[in-house]
Amino acid sequence: MSLSISQKLLILAARQPDIKSEVIQLLATLTPQEIIVLIHLADDLTAVEIAKAMRITPKSVSNYKDRITCKLYLDGCRALRRFAIQQHEFLHLLKKQVM
Repeated sequence: MSLSISQKLLILAARQPDIKSEVIQLLATLTPQEIIVLIHLADDLTAVEIAKAMRITPKSVSNYKDRITCKLYLDGCRALRRFAIQQHEFLHLLKKQVM
C-alpha cells in the first residue's frame, strides 16, 4: 500500500477506537485496488458488479479476492465476504481516501 494511504488508514483507525490494531495491520498490507474490491464486497456486490464498477474483468476480481484472502489470512471467499461485511463501516470511511 502507498505511504499516503497507510497514513490515512492510521488516522482513521485513531478515530475509530473499536477497530482492532490487528485489522489495521492486515488492511495496511493491501493495495489500493484490493481495498476497493474489499469495499465493494462490503457493499455485497457480486464479482461481475465489482468488475463493471472498476472497469476490469471478473477474472481480475477473482484474482484480487484470492490475494486479499491470503493477505488477510482468511479461509476462502465466504470468510472474506464476512470480514468485509463486519468491517463495513470502517471500510466506507476508508473509501473516501482511496476512491
